[in-house]
Amino acid sequence: MQGSMINFGLVGAGTIGKVHAGCIARSDSATLRLVHDADPAAAASLGGAHGATAAALDELLADPEIDAVIIAAPTVAHGRIARSCADAGKAFLCEKPIDVGRRSAAATVRRVRETGVFGGMGFNRRHDAQHRELFDAISGGEAGNLEMMLFTSRTQALPDLNYISASGGQLRDKGAHFFDLACWLSNDRPKEIYADGACLIDDAFGEHGDCDTAMIIVRMSKGAFCHFNFSRRTTYGYDERVEVFGSGGRLESRAPLRHDLVRYKGDRMISVGLHQVWIDRMAPSYDTQLAAFIEELRNPTGSFPTVEDGFVAEAIAEAGELSMKERRSVEIDLTV
Repeated sequence: MQGSMINFGLVGAGTIGKVHAGCIARSDSATLRLVHDADPAAAASLGGAHGATAAALDELLADPEIDAVIIAAPTVAHGRIARSCADAGKAFLCEKPIDVGRRSAAATVRRVRETGVFGGMGFNRRHDAQHRELFDAISGGEAGNLEMMLFTSRTQALPDLNYISASGGQLRDKGAHFFDLACWLSNDRPKEIYADGACLIDDAFGEHGDCDTAMIIVRMSKGAFCHFNFSRRTTYGYDERVEVFGSGGRLESRAPLRHDLVRYKGDRMISVGLHQVWIDRMAPSYDTQLAAFIEELRNPTGSFPTVEDGFVAEAIAEAGELSMKERRSVEIDLTV
C-alpha cells in the first residue's frame, strides 16, 4: 500500500458511518468503493452520495479491490464483523467498543493476532489536537510523576432510548473513549475499579439496564488514580475536559469555546459558549484519525490504537459494571 490510494469498504450507514464517509471523501489518499448496511436502502443512499456502491457484507469482504474496512455498525455487531475482516485478510478500523463482553473482545484480539491483519480502533480522542498536546506534555515530563487524572464527559442531549438498548451501556458507549485516554496518556494499564451510577435524569435508562450519571475511580498499575465523571445531559453544550496532576504540576485539556472572540462592554465580558453538539467539537479528530490510519497501513509504526487497546477499554467497562452491581471495588482482568 506504499504511496497508493486506499480503497475502503464501509460497514454501517448510520450517523457515524456518514462521518467516516465524509472523511474519506475529503481525503486525498482514500476512496470509498463499497457500503454495507443492514438496511440496503441506507447503504445505497450513502454510497450514492459518495460515488460508492451498496454491497452485501460477504461481497464487500471478498472484493480484492478493498484494502481496508471501516466498521461503523451497531455496537453488538462490532466483534463479529472485526473477526470476519480478519478472516478475509482485510485491515480494519473499528468504532468503539470492540465488543460487548471481555471474553468476546479477547476472542477478537486472538483472531486478529492469528491472521496478522491490522485491526485499528476508532479512539478518535487520541487524534484531537488538544488531547494530543496534553499527551506530548506528559511524555515530555511536564507533569512529573502522575498522581491523579480527572476526565469529564457530559453530552449535550439525551440519546434516543432505542440507541441506548443497542449501545452496550454508558461505560462502553461513552467510557471506552476515556478509559483508553487514561491508558494512553499515562502509558499505563488499569488495575482496579470502583464505579457507581444512577438515573438522575431519566428513569427510562434504568429500564434498559443503564444509567445516565456515573462516577468512576480507576487505580492504575503504577499507582495513579483516575477519576471519571459522566453525564448524558447538560443545559449548556458538549463538555469534555481532561486534567492531569503530578509532581511537576497541573495540565489541562479544556472544553474549548466555539471561538475565542471576547467582547468587553461596560463592566461585562461577553464570550460564546461551548460547542452545542459533540460532533462539532470532535469532527476534526475524525479526519486526523483517518490520515493516521492510512499512514499506519503504509508505514507501520505501532502508534495507532489497535484491538488490543479496545480489549483493555472493554475489560475496564465490564469490571465497572460489576462494581456498580455489587457496590465494591473490582480487579480488572486483562487476560486475553
